[in-house]
Amino acid sequence: MMKRRGFTLIELLAVIVILAVIMLVAGQNVFGIMGKAEKGSFRNEFLSFLDAASTAAQFDIMNGEISASKNTKCYSLSDLADYFDQKEGYTGSVSVMYSNGNYTIKGWLSSTKYIIEDKDDSLTTDDVADSDGRAASTTCGQ
Repeated sequence: MMKRRGFTLIELLAVIVILAVIMLVAGQNVFGIMGKAEKGSFRNEFLSFLDAASTAAQFDIMNGEISASKNTKCYSLSDLADYFDQKEGYTGSVSVMYSNGNYTIKGWLSSTKYIIEDKDDSLTTDDVADSDGRAASTTCGQ
């Protein structure tokens, strides 16, 4: 008599169920990590946006466009085209306030997926929110 070697249907189903559970648990972790990485990337883009505004503001201070009497300036995303790579679906603005030789910067930036509103460079990844269809202010929060 010849014996057949192989797996029964029950054994195969058990293996498939175990693999499905492993994939479900691992998948949730991977998607969570990917979401955090995307938010971190958007945060870094926001910081680059603020840096671009800082550079533009320094030029405007030297040229007298920002001074003690004109101490606030709002830059839209398009105003910073020479300093910041424009990306499809992004909107935003940056407010620069100049006082006693120092300036403070706050910004608003959104993509099709994320939004940051009224923040400076001390923001964390937790400050990055889902945009839910909202667009960032193009007029410095006004």
